[in-house]
Amino acid sequence: MCGILASIYLVWRIGTVGGWTLECWVLLLICLVGVRKDQVDVEWMKFLAVGVPLLGVFYYFYGTGNGIWWSIAYRMFQNNLHIWNWDSMMNSIPFNDAAWARTISHPRLDKTMVWIYNYGFVLSLWICIVRSYWTRSVKKMLSYALSGHLLQFPLILPFYHLILLREVWWVKGQPDLLGRQFATENDLLTNVMNCFPSMHTSISFAMLLLALRERDRIFKYVMVTYCSAIIFSTMYLQIHWVLDVIAGMLFAYGVVKLADTVIYWGCKLLPARFNKLYAAAEGRAG
Repeated sequence: MCGILASIYLVWRIGTVGGWTLECWVLLLICLVGVRKDQVDVEWMKFLAVGVPLLGVFYYFYGTGNGIWWSIAYRMFQNNLHIWNWDSMMNSIPFNDAAWARTISHPRLDKTMVWIYNYGFVLSLWICIVRSYWTRSVKKMLSYALSGHLLQFPLILPFYHLILLREVWWVKGQPDLLGRQFATENDLLTNVMNCFPSMHTSISFAMLLLALRERDRIFKYVMVTYCSAIIFSTMYLQIHWVLDVIAGMLFAYGVVKLADTVIYWGCKLLPARFNKLYAAAEGRAG
């Protein structure tokens, strides 16, 4: 009972820190409807002994990660380490600005896309991690977490260090459809300079690929729809270039495969007692 209560508390804290709206919680609940179809044959007591601390570690990284990320971004901006400036090149490629994504536009659609984009960077990942927790699968928790921010952050930094590519709306001199307010010009430039590859795309596409491995059709359909909407929103809102999105998808595919490899070899190094718990999860999860 204490483990279950601790789990519920951590999930609530994750949503609180993330400023989740009612729609976020509803989306999570829908994804949990068929969770039993993907549950593995592990006793709750054994799983909770590992699952609760693991969820707590992920929550800790979530709470500290945003500050670390922006400190790195500001340092990159101040040191100006970029070797290549791709603004003009990307703007010269036909259809690369994804203006076609706004062929049909409406204020309500704008509002919906802003919500999808603003929450998509972390909500898509947390839905998958929380759901994998309730399937009692250590493997799935690690798979989603590693395929998401834990591996993507360090691996994407070299791209952002070397390539200067700013958001579509800024390059084309259009209004920011996200309606962001920047205190200084430096704040604005720091926010819009890291585009290639699109990390909104890479996170959501990695979650989409992993969700397709699950049995529950409701979860798969919802995540494919939601993650696809996140990717589309980056173009609809004139933030990412089409090539950013394509690169983000390729990057996500590579990270998912790398995470699979890390988990596979990591399992072989684990103590036999923990390995039993992992093997049970792997056997049912496939």
